[in-house]
Amino acid sequence: MHDWLLNSPIVRLFVIIALGYVFGEIKFPGGFRLGVAGVLFVGLACGAWSPSMELPTEIQTLGLILFVYCIGLQAAPGFFKSFRREGLRLNLAVLLALLLTFVGGYALIRVTGGSASLVAGVFSGALTSTPALGAVTETLTRSGVSATEANLAVVGYGVAYPIAILVVLLIVQALAARAGASIASAEVTSPLAPPVTIAVETSDESGRSWRAGLVTQKTGVLLTRYRTPDGQAGLATDSSTLPPGSLVLAVGSMEQLKAGTALLGQTSPANLQDELRGFEIHRYFVSNREVVERPIGELGLAKLGAVVSRLRRGDVDLPVNDQTLLHLGDRVRVVSYRDKELEVRKFFGNSVTVLTETGYFSFALGIIFGLILGQVPLPVPGLSEAVRLGIAGGPLVVALILGSLGRTGPFVWSIPNEVNLTLRHLGTLFFLAAVGVKAGRGLLAVLQTNGVVVVGLSVAVLLLAHLPFLAALHFLKQRNLPAILGAVAGFQTQPAVLAFAATKVPSGPLNTAYAAVYPLAVILKIILAQLLLAVR
Repeated sequence: MHDWLLNSPIVRLFVIIALGYVFGEIKFPGGFRLGVAGVLFVGLACGAWSPSMELPTEIQTLGLILFVYCIGLQAAPGFFKSFRREGLRLNLAVLLALLLTFVGGYALIRVTGGSASLVAGVFSGALTSTPALGAVTETLTRSGVSATEANLAVVGYGVAYPIAILVVLLIVQALAARAGASIASAEVTSPLAPPVTIAVETSDESGRSWRAGLVTQKTGVLLTRYRTPDGQAGLATDSSTLPPGSLVLAVGSMEQLKAGTALLGQTSPANLQDELRGFEIHRYFVSNREVVERPIGELGLAKLGAVVSRLRRGDVDLPVNDQTLLHLGDRVRVVSYRDKELEVRKFFGNSVTVLTETGYFSFALGIIFGLILGQVPLPVPGLSEAVRLGIAGGPLVVALILGSLGRTGPFVWSIPNEVNLTLRHLGTLFFLAAVGVKAGRGLLAVLQTNGVVVVGLSVAVLLLAHLPFLAALHFLKQRNLPAILGAVAGFQTQPAVLAFAATKVPSGPLNTAYAAVYPLAVILKIILAQLLLAVR
């Protein structure tokens, strides 16, 4: 078995991934599972078992690039918006806490004369930042340090990582318990409520019949179909008039539906949703690149005889309005006239095959841009050596930019959500397997000689990061517990913490806060971890 594994790095890779998955599914007290992080620990065990188990560096590099680029594409649409209102406060707390953690690590190296490589590795592991470790190892390799010194960073990461997960889970548990158990049982609801049939009993401010577009503008509710007092039924467009006595089918959140009902009249016992004579309702996959990353209001659906009533992205139903941008792989619920159904189907594409053959030219081009940016030296005052974003930070920054653009002429930068998740997960597996084996080679030696020091340093970095972070959130008047827990998980850049927090609080504001702080936390950790190496 040992010889077989030694003769094939590909076999080694997938054996480690398979065993890591089994280990990651083991439930620890409290229902906690390591999940994908189990691959890291199996890699550590294999590296400690035999130094010859090391995987090619290219596997580690490829995994890291796929992971950070896909993360950037997914986070991009909401990242820049997060700097408004509440997201600005959350990101400010992230900035302050990480800078303070960096200062603490820098002072530790200067005062004790300890290994900057080890501290940078512990910094990355204690904050569970795989991209930061990738940047550290790349910088050490480029600077020509000895293999022993470079391996200290990986070992520090491997020791600090499990400690970090345990400590942060305890922090989340303590915060949730302090807030009270009642919020843990709060019902998690969809952002969209069931459609409502509204009986129109009022007129607009000028005494004329309401226009559907004006109702949407005032309340946010989406009107999809109507029936006039004389029995004429049709699809609601912005210009559709709704005289008193009409019935209209409304879609939206509970608050929007209440506002729309109060504006127009009252709910009707009639169920317009079931009156489908002359209409078709279908869900289509968005695979036509011509409709991707364009506002729904500019697609000409009214002329086509169709209305998009709902949009499902991944596992989440999202509200729809004229400014909503469609992504490849979205599933849209469309109401159309029966004789237009085939035309509407062709318009959206509705091809799963096309989704699997996504625009890999644009995907590869974006990664190339990211790798080029990653090699651009960034001068830092007071340092003799410039900092680079590297293979982790460069692709991440480019992905955030391209993902926020959506498309540039014929180039569609986004990829289907399912493809994104698959590539990101695959990248994580490759990176953790490779870095785990590498760290395992020196793990036992470090634990035997400096184990107490490394463990103590890991706990110190965690407390130095999270206590100021929570204090900053309190000072900035952030009182919403789901947002706080989401910010803690995003600050830690740790999906396992997010999953654990989701068992304590409603997932809506939790996921929003997580997505708001995650990209900035990743970028800052990449830069600060490299700056720690400058103390060498």
